[in-house]
Amino acid sequence: MGALKGSISFSKFYVRGDLPEGFRDRFVERIRLRAFRPLTVEEDEEQRAGWCSIENPLDCELDHNKIFFNSYLNLGLRTDRWQVPAALFKAHFAEAEREHLAKRGRDKLGRREKEELRAVVSRKLRAQLIPAMKVVDLSWNLEAGVVRFWNQSPRAHEGLSELFEQTFELELVPESPYTAARELGLTSEQQGAFELLKPTVFHAESTAGGALWASPS
Repeated sequence: MGALKGSISFSKFYVRGDLPEGFRDRFVERIRLRAFRPLTVEEDEEQRAGWCSIENPLDCELDHNKIFFNSYLNLGLRTDRWQVPAALFKAHFAEAEREHLAKRGRDKLGRREKEELRAVVSRKLRAQLIPAMKVVDLSWNLEAGVVRFWNQSPRAHEGLSELFEQTFELELVPESPYTAARELGLTSEQQGAFELLKPTVFHAESTAGGALWASPS
């Protein structure tokens, strides 16, 4: 959702670090290493994230033409997660537990047996389901060093920062008044003055609790 259609609300990040020489070929190689891989029933993993085409979340075979658009690097961040309804799992687990105890002539399962049975039931139910998929668009202006990410969740930002830094070996810094001021190229005197500023809350009726940056009194 976001960059090509849908929501116009995005979060903004600044990229810290220099682009390496021959970065396009290098980035393609590293993106492919972290491209999205579908979850499988046999795995214990509940969730997986990785890169996909910004135009088609099902396309994870990425190359230069699918990634670079002039001075922009565009990707989708796809996350799949198994979502077995709790009530469904509980009913199937209870049935499996009854059958297991009846076969062994017992009235209670041990802790390890319960864990193993949960895994068996989970795999059985996953085989009947499709993982829930979520895709968030990312657009990186390589010349300006600015990344736009069409999600505002702090948890999603954490996941993005981790995968971005693993992939590109560059740091993502969320936009804030301080980081935005740094991008303006302030002089040392202006930077010192800016660091003394404090957020000031004005009258709630006129700003709905908003805060503006003002010099200390």
